[in-house]
Amino acid sequence: MSNIHALIGERISDQRKRLKISQTELADLLGKSLRTVQKYESGEIDMPISVLEQISQILKTPINYLIGYDSSHIKLETLADVYAYLFELDRKKDLRFEIDFTKGPETIRKVSLTFDVKAADCNPNFYNMMNKFKTNREGLETYWIDYEMYRAWEEKELSHNSQYFLSDKEYETLDYATRMKKFNEIYMRRVEEQKKNNDDTEQ
Repeated sequence: MSNIHALIGERISDQRKRLKISQTELADLLGKSLRTVQKYESGEIDMPISVLEQISQILKTPINYLIGYDSSHIKLETLADVYAYLFELDRKKDLRFEIDFTKGPETIRKVSLTFDVKAADCNPNFYNMMNKFKTNREGLETYWIDYEMYRAWEEKELSHNSQYFLSDKEYETLDYATRMKKFNEIYMRRVEEQKKNNDDTEQ
């Protein structure tokens, strides 16, 4: 039994009891046996996303909540909370961002997080989502859509992407000499790349 299966089962059970629906009633509504529903709730077996969607409709709860994501638990109350999310994002190997600075007078200084679609497995999905995010946010700010429509899109986007799990990077533990050797190799490679780019620009 995996942790995610146990969490899903626990949330299904809690919401079912909240709505005063018995396991037998849920099984009938799903067209499944009582034993199958019991296994779902105990986390013994995995269930297809189509079954999760059925359960979320029956139990009147977003699918993203059932599979462990609950947007109401995200708390951004201090700037440190924002920084903590940035650190956590950087620990994921499926997404990769670069940090770009526009330098100039203080009034026009900018910093951007750039997600190259070729840099990591989930970057193309993130690119597409940000495109929709820009469109919907602009629609909200210009009154093309109302907040209820915006929130419905948000919930749909979160539900759809909650099935894609991210994995953490693996960090090496190296002695000082080995670490410095690797640093020098990377530094020299970047110097060579910069030199090549400058030569290409001048031609």
